[in-house]
Amino acid sequence: MRFLPACLLALTLTSCSLTDEFSPNTVNGVPNVSVTESKNARQHLASATRLFTAVRELPSLDCCDELPVLFTLSSDDVILELSSGRSFVKLIKLTPQLRRQDLTLTSLVSQTVLAPQVQFYTEDFLLIDSLTAYRYRPFSYREPDRLEITLPLSQYHPPVYYMLVYTSQSEMDTYTPLLDIESKYDRSLGLDIMPRPWFIAPHAPTGTLILNRATK
Repeated sequence: MRFLPACLLALTLTSCSLTDEFSPNTVNGVPNVSVTESKNARQHLASATRLFTAVRELPSLDCCDELPVLFTLSSDDVILELSSGRSFVKLIKLTPQLRRQDLTLTSLVSQTVLAPQVQFYTEDFLLIDSLTAYRYRPFSYREPDRLEITLPLSQYHPPVYYMLVYTSQSEMDTYTPLLDIESKYDRSLGLDIMPRPWFIAPHAPTGTLILNRATK
């Protein structure tokens, strides 16, 4: 079983923790979101009658004195009706220091995976940009399989005050094939082989995320 080294991240936004041990409730050292839990979360989204329709109405979380930070999107979060469908969301208010830094949002794979998407807003909740182009990063010695999206905050004028984390209905309806580690090793040796998936991770409306500074 692939795992994430212990004590890698500080937890600040929600009650969730990482460990380097495997149990039926964890995969890759993170809380597991099973296919059944994903289906239940989808049903909750579809049947919910209490939801938000405007970003400015959402409660916000202040972030962050220190990075990296680990948090979740879960069925305990508020629901927002977007043009791309309903989603559990977190609205993150960035500190002045973070508004000028490039960040990375990482979604950790368990039995399912949340496809991370982000919208940027001004202080007055005017939409600046929507980012949906995440990329798959395969397992390595130091990190598990994951999806990543780059947040180039330093490029925006006026600066980004709020960051909305969500996923779309179309992304919840697809999946990510995880690269077989032997295929990755063979390709690193220059062998011309077809990559083989070792697992197909269905996309889900909930998952575990890491916000960190982007590496150059």
